Amino acid sequence: MNDKKKGKLQIIGIVLIVSLFAVAFVTFFLGHYMAGSVLFVIFIILVNAISGWTRIKNTEYIHFKEHKYNEKW
Repeated sequence: MNDKKKGKLQIIGIVLIVSLFAVAFVTFFLGHYMAGSVLFVIFIILVNAISGWTRIKNTEYIHFKEHKYNEKW
């Protein structure tokens, strides 16, 4: 995947997450408590999945860099 598509997907993902958060609160405060709660739970699950995936990528990156550094010596 080239960098332009990856950047567009990241921007779309950020907009989706922020809009889901806003819609959840607006729905909740308009009195639709069940729908607002469901949207907020979906938001939390989505953010948790993305943060876990990013943590795994960062851990692999750090491991790779340490391994590459140790090979030089």
